[in-house]
Amino acid sequence: MPINWRTDYGIRLMYELVLIGEGNRATVRQLAETSQVPYDYARTIVRDLVVGGLLTSRRGVGGGVMLARSAAQISVLDVFRALKEPASLALCTDVGGACTRSTTCPMHQVFWRDLDDLIEGHLGSADFGSLAETGLRLKAH
Repeated sequence: MPINWRTDYGIRLMYELVLIGEGNRATVRQLAETSQVPYDYARTIVRDLVVGGLLTSRRGVGGGVMLARSAAQISVLDVFRALKEPASLALCTDVGGACTRSTTCPMHQVFWRDLDDLIEGHLGSADFGSLAETGLRLKAH
């Protein structure tokens, strides 16, 4: 299953916030502009990232959003989970009850589950601190 736009946008918004610097706030409008995410869409995604515990939010003068913990402690998998996006390629492991053969099918029980575990492991090991360092190195070249 391809990653949906909402999750792609969520990853972009998080990445742009990391580039602003830990401990610094940004408005949703600023993040939407720098990450090229439509503002109205960014608002709903940021709200879910706040609810998911990845961002904190403050209203008023000097308000905005900031990381809830260090960039190195937030993984791409955390964004998937906060936005309720399954990290799965197969419908039978992604949607409960989608396949009536799930308890007897080797594709479901072994192949797809193993692949899902690899995907989750990769997404879980990709932290935003490392991604930002890599991005800055790439820009410097």
